[in-house]
Amino acid sequence: MPIEFNMISRPAITTYFIGAGSIALGLHCILRPKQEYARFGLPLEPAPRRSSRSQKHGIPDEGQPSPLIHLKGIREATYGLALITLQYLGQDEAVTVLNGIISLAGLGDGIVIWLYGGNKYRKKAFEHVGAFVALSGWSLWRAFYGRR
Repeated sequence: MPIEFNMISRPAITTYFIGAGSIALGLHCILRPKQEYARFGLPLEPAPRRSSRSQKHGIPDEGQPSPLIHLKGIREATYGLALITLQYLGQDEAVTVLNGIISLAGLGDGIVIWLYGGNKYRKKAFEHVGAFVALSGWSLWRAFYGRR
């Protein structure tokens, strides 16, 4: 027997806003990968060893973004596109379920930041967990609002 949510039509603006925000985060990852590391809460990857010539000229060894940050950007953008598309098609149940699943990414991101972000970024983990709480709470509200 399938689960029945008994949902009524919700205002679409919230879904469009979350979807657009997710697309914007994805584009930020792709267009500004180095800045995304700090915003997200992870240190840059260690820089490769450089020649002694560049070290003579005082060029600092900075970290660099990993190509994985682009994958994160693609993940974020596709989440947003999926939410917007499903909302546009009037698939309220699918929007609710997908948003609940997306919220788990926030929880996972928070755990990763806590474990690997170091002391400098550890407080960012709470922002990710906060996103998990907000998105999962919104999904639960959508699922059970108007339930008879």
